[in-house]
Amino acid sequence: MPCRNGRELTRRCLHTLLAQDIGDVSVLVVDTGSEDGTRELARTYENVSLIRMQDASVSECWNTALSWVFMTVPYALVVNNDTELRPDTYRLLCEDRGAFVTAVGTDNLEKINGPLNGHFTKRPHPYFSCFLIRRECWQKVGPFDEAFKGAYCEDGDYHLRMHKAGIYAYCIDLPFYHVGSGTLKNADGEDKERICKMADANRDYFQRKWGFAMGSPEYYAVFGTTADLPSVESPQP
Repeated sequence: MPCRNGRELTRRCLHTLLAQDIGDVSVLVVDTGSEDGTRELARTYENVSLIRMQDASVSECWNTALSWVFMTVPYALVVNNDTELRPDTYRLLCEDRGAFVTAVGTDNLEKINGPLNGHFTKRPHPYFSCFLIRRECWQKVGPFDEAFKGAYCEDGDYHLRMHKAGIYAYCIDLPFYHVGSGTLKNADGEDKERICKMADANRDYFQRKWGFAMGSPEYYAVFGTTADLPSVESPQP
């Protein structure tokens, strides 16, 4: 779980992560420069480890954490700190057995606690705010592109790379609560400006790399879909 400030969001997220019904849960928090007590909060939990990567991008956080995790385990659940999960989220994503499978974000907290259908529908386009990635996907596609600084577009880039590598990345209709842009909402004026500038630079880099804009009709055409389907979500550092 990468984070930068948002102490209360992180606290609520950690509560739901540690409540997952898979047994012994270990959480790795990657802090990129919190100044609101988030680091101190993380250290109060028994099964939470913390690493600090000052001003690291989302790609750098994911790469560092996954490189470490995949040394000992075959899969990992990656989340934003502005999310809250059902206690069966990790288990159900694992049981799907997809190389890269995600839950579906909602801004309605009540929706995540309702009954589930016995069979999940798979839909194209993953939500990168809550995704399960397996080691074989990581090894085949490679690490996230660290030329994307800060946040935005590294998710769409990885989705395209998975598609070209023959890996079907998708979401199942398993809901999770997502505040959305939690880091941006908690940022002060100067930090907010920095985040927005890097996001614009990432959009430009994505355009140069792929020849079309993130989320454009040309982007969706690669997957044989349209923009009215659930789209990738760019997380915050």
